[in-house]
Amino acid sequence: MAKLDCALVFAIIWTVHSGLVHYRSPFQLRSQFPGHSVRIGFMIPHSKPFLGAEEQEAAARVLASGRLAEGEETAAFERECAAFCGRRYGIAVSSGTAALHLALGALGVGAGDSVAMPSYACAALLTAVRLQGADAILCDVDDALGLEPSAVPGQCAAAIAAHMFGARARMPRHDAVVEDIAQRFDGSAGRATRIAVTSFYATKLITTGEGGMVFADDPDLEAYVRDRHSYDNRDDFIARYPYKMTDFQAAVGRVQLRRLPAFLDRRRRIAAAYNEAFADLPLRLPDLSDHACFRYVVATPRRDALEAHLAARGIEAKRPVYRPAHHYLGGAYPNAERAHDELLSLPIYPALIDAEIGHVIESVRRFF
Repeated sequence: MAKLDCALVFAIIWTVHSGLVHYRSPFQLRSQFPGHSVRIGFMIPHSKPFLGAEEQEAAARVLASGRLAEGEETAAFERECAAFCGRRYGIAVSSGTAALHLALGALGVGAGDSVAMPSYACAALLTAVRLQGADAILCDVDDALGLEPSAVPGQCAAAIAAHMFGARARMPRHDAVVEDIAQRFDGSAGRATRIAVTSFYATKLITTGEGGMVFADDPDLEAYVRDRHSYDNRDDFIARYPYKMTDFQAAVGRVQLRRLPAFLDRRRRIAAAYNEAFADLPLRLPDLSDHACFRYVVATPRRDALEAHLAARGIEAKRPVYRPAHHYLGGAYPNAERAHDELLSLPIYPALIDAEIGHVIESVRRFF
């Protein structure tokens, strides 16, 4: 593991003023990516995309062309993402929620059907199930915070399994599983089931601002998703959706995809530095042996106090899931509830500079 410079990590001088943290000198430090400098400011945000000159140039090129809607850039982005994930087809859409919605429809889920999903997950999963007119059957999560496969009822029409925070999830034994790789878009996931989805939201591993994609090998699944993702120029009428991606989003996404290996490497180095620095603290740390490091999530019964302590030192840490689904629908899911009570997500992203990493480490250690 490439270690951070300890002198840099622990020798940075911070002062607290009006509840916000400042460096004594407003000098420039650089991230690991050329051309991207960051001025030390008042707050280390929880999430931050890396967007450089190449992304700006790609978007400007499309804007100058006058072809803003779905076109050649989108088609190229679809091919490149499908190849990256090892799938035959990729269909770009307007969001991860749209991708989930269309994937459920492609698997034949309809009104009155039931879909198994983890209670501890982004609200997009429940939203997509309801958009398709189906009912959610909530399941508890396993130690990796993924859907517990043994909890999936056999009578469900489908299931959604998400790779939470970048850790690999186990897939249930069911013919109709949507594999959600939005938090593990690293080239190793997305081939375990007939259909997979991802998100390119602003905080994801790569971003197009908003956006998503559906992946499949079956031409019938591809045809369904491509048919339903746009209502333009149709000879018949059925419910279709305004789910297309724009070409300037796709152009940005293509640049981001080329950067992804470096992004993943940087994330893994930061996570390894955190794990090393926190090894002697009373925290439950993530197992990084098979992890995309989308989030760096620790567990402590003192979560709220740690979050407040970090905020006072200018660090934004968050509950990684705002509310588990059973808080909306009811039911008892002890693993999901424990995760909601104890998990805290620390800043981890490619644009996080070494000085900021050092401040996070020093601040967490000071709490304990």
